Amino acid sequence: MSAMDSGREVAKQLALGRMAVGVIGFVMPKTFGRVWVGSEAGSPRVAMITRAFAVRDFALGLGAYLAVQRDAPLRGWLEAGLLSDTADVLSTFRGPVPVARKLALAGAALTGVAGGALALQNLEGASLPAPV
Repeated sequence: MSAMDSGREVAKQLALGRMAVGVIGFVMPKTFGRVWVGSEAGSPRVAMITRAFAVRDFALGLGAYLAVQRDAPLRGWLEAGLLSDTADVLSTFRGPVPVARKLALAGAALTGVAGGALALQNLEGASLPAPV
């Protein structure tokens, strides 16, 4: 398997996971939200925001998945996912939730960051830009 094929396979698996998270968050926003923010997730406002984030994840996953399936450009979808997952990590660390929950949630988002970075690194022989 070439590096490009490996990058596309990682991107496909990441996309499927992102779509699954999106569906679960949209269909079960209060349950999903409880994991994220705790007991306040029962609020209709939190459910609304959870659904909005879920749709974002589903859309990013679907775009990447279709790009893989159609052998279309994938880089932009991966970069958008990296941006979203990085923002999730930073927002979680700044959020008003207990430290244990912050670590668990940030760990989940970091999985997306790592997967996206790996896919990008292998995609088309590209390497990640040097840190600034």
